[in-house]
Amino acid sequence: MISQRTLLVISLLLIVCETFAHTLLESSAPVANARADAPVEEIVLEFADAVRLTAVTLSDASAASKALGAVPTDTAARFVIEVREPLAAGEYVITWRAVGADTHVVSGEIPFRVLGKAHAR
Repeated sequence: MISQRTLLVISLLLIVCETFAHTLLESSAPVANARADAPVEEIVLEFADAVRLTAVTLSDASAASKALGAVPTDTAARFVIEVREPLAAGEYVITWRAVGADTHVVSGEIPFRVLGKAHAR
C-alpha cells in the first residue's frame, strides 16, 4: 500500500514535470533585441520540439502591422516566414503563438531594431 506521503511526492513531481514540459523557442532571426541591417527579408523561428504555429505578426513602433507570408500549417520545429515589404529604420516586434505536442499554447515577443542601410563593419 502506498502511503499518503509517497502519493504527495509523486503528485508534486508530476506537477513539476508538466510545468517544465512546455516547448520553448530556442532561437530566432532576428534575435531578440538585435540591431539588424536592412533588408530584413525573413523571420526564422526555431523551437526545441515540433509545434503548430498558429500566429505570427510583425508590427512597427506605432503598432502598424507589416505584410508577412502565410503562416505555415505543418507541424515542425523550424519555420521561415517571408517579410513581404521593406522595413524602414526603426523599432519592430515579432509576436508569435504556437501549440506544442502537449496541447499547451506558448507565445512570445521578439523586439528588434532595423538600422537602415547596411553598415560597414
